[in-house]
Amino acid sequence: MKKIGIITLTRQNSLAYSALKRIVENLGYTPVCGEAIGSDCLFFSLEELTLVGYDFLGDLFKKTGLAEVDTILISAPYSISLLVLPKVMWCLRSISSAPIILGGNEPSNNYKNIMSYGSSTFANKIIDVAPDFIVRGSAEKVLFSLLPLLDKTTMIKNWDKDFLKELFEIPNIVFWLSKRKALISTKFSSEDLSERDIFAYVKYGEKTIAITLQRACIWAKKSRGGCLFCAIASQFGKDFHCAVQSDFFIEDLYEFLIKHPEIKYIDIWDDTFNINEEWATKICGYLEILNKKLGRKIIYSCFLRPKGLNERLVRKMRETNFKVAFVGADALTEDLSKRLRRGSTISEVNKSIETLSKGRILPRLSVQLFSPESTVDDCGITCTLALSCIRNGESTVHVHLYTFPLFGSDIYQLLEARNNLKKIPTPLLKIKNNGGFEPYLMAYDYINYDPDVEKIKQKTFKLLDISSSFFVKTYPGDNIDGNRLKKILKKVRNWCIEAKKTHKIKSIWYMTILLLEDKGTGLSKKELLNLLSKNESDLQIPDNLRKVYGNFGYRYILSRSFNEVVDILSKNRWIQEVGPEEYSLTIEGLKRLKSIIKEREKYHFNVAAYGNKMNKIELLTTIDNKLKDE
Repeated sequence: MKKIGIITLTRQNSLAYSALKRIVENLGYTPVCGEAIGSDCLFFSLEELTLVGYDFLGDLFKKTGLAEVDTILISAPYSISLLVLPKVMWCLRSISSAPIILGGNEPSNNYKNIMSYGSSTFANKIIDVAPDFIVRGSAEKVLFSLLPLLDKTTMIKNWDKDFLKELFEIPNIVFWLSKRKALISTKFSSEDLSERDIFAYVKYGEKTIAITLQRACIWAKKSRGGCLFCAIASQFGKDFHCAVQSDFFIEDLYEFLIKHPEIKYIDIWDDTFNINEEWATKICGYLEILNKKLGRKIIYSCFLRPKGLNERLVRKMRETNFKVAFVGADALTEDLSKRLRRGSTISEVNKSIETLSKGRILPRLSVQLFSPESTVDDCGITCTLALSCIRNGESTVHVHLYTFPLFGSDIYQLLEARNNLKKIPTPLLKIKNNGGFEPYLMAYDYINYDPDVEKIKQKTFKLLDISSSFFVKTYPGDNIDGNRLKKILKKVRNWCIEAKKTHKIKSIWYMTILLLEDKGTGLSKKELLNLLSKNESDLQIPDNLRKVYGNFGYRYILSRSFNEVVDILSKNRWIQEVGPEEYSLTIEGLKRLKSIIKEREKYHFNVAAYGNKMNKIELLTTIDNKLKDE
């Protein structure tokens, strides 16, 4: 019997892990998931893999039995996985010749780079760390056909025509022909998954299990692949969708619950439970049947989107014994919600919370802080509403810290379009045709869209003891410490209130530009923004993306707060209007700027995209000369 190893590069056991294990078992193979070391599953976070050495990791893989498997499956959901993927791959390669299959959001969206940048350095030699196969999209469409073809010897023997023909007929896979003659990506299958393929469950604590009734996101179809965080649907568009339509899963679930009478709760891990009211009502009916069959009432929770929720459906959910609903708000201001294409207005979020409360279903809010292009107002309002969800030390809000744009997402395309992505070299290397190597540059953050928001974000990370920028974190995690979360959100809100009063960083930028560029006639709004953004044009954004999102980019984000910053500087008499919407520094402004620069510990600092780093001594000298002239 074949043995199949399963690894997840994430912080916890996941539904993807559960689905992979179920596929392996349904094929009649043995999943190797860590039982040999007393673990139900093998999952590794970026932080853990960064800290452990090659010897430790290789030895751990041996102890888990991965040296004896026929194929290894790795789920890599995030871009940050690329930082540790070479270590994982090399340790696996050193103990086994089994084919390695990579899947998840990141490989699905970024398969060409992962396969092309397949080299890495180790102990003064170059090693091959590219996976043997990449699965794009749902594993159910691929593994039932692919796994029977593979064994320990697959990658070291010649592939004949019959074997290649079978590979070409499998949808959604990526692989190299022998000796890397060509990179093959087979066609995408838009067929829905069978209902039995969709259903899965995972253990979730002592009294709770989580089930999924959709292996592909219904929201992807609703928004035509527009979900920005997941991004896996964006490449497949409106066809990437499936949902349960019958009660087939009741028997499986019933048998599991009979064997485990301690289970009292079921979490339904669907991305958007209520998008289709008819479908959601049908599921409620199936769950009511399950309750009657069991002779006891299971308590249910679900995740839903605000749009489309109504009293009729909530009443049905309550009759089914739904007690909790997670509301995916993400952004809590109209402008940001629209720009993130969340499909729901703030009034719809508030109405859904009110409707759930009326129906005696506890709403739990899910929000993001520091989303791309968040303003101080966006963060402040989100914090205020999140705080209202914490009462008596109990929290009904999950706060997500957004840290980088996922490859393949619309946000990534927008940032890439205007060349506004910070990039770092990953350990992945590509062999150049003329010899040598070039590193694969991975985007991980955006460049100070609103510098005052960025400052608050960094202070928040420090408060949470997050030292890495490569982080996707839901704070405080599964078990929410409401008091600690409240304390942190209050600090963030206070920082936002203070930033709103002063716009400190932007104010310094404006005064510095006026110091260096005003030739005695003042600078207009257009001139100031041109200098701050290095004459950035809106036309850098592709037209098809601008039509959906409106304006975007560094210049735009600075322009949104322009009037507020100018009002602050004018009220303090640090600048004056010398013509219609033309401004220059006052003597008070020069003195204020001098005191601010003198207080700075660093001798160099940036002013937006203006140019090279500003030198503290040179700026102070320039100010002194100006004051003498005055």
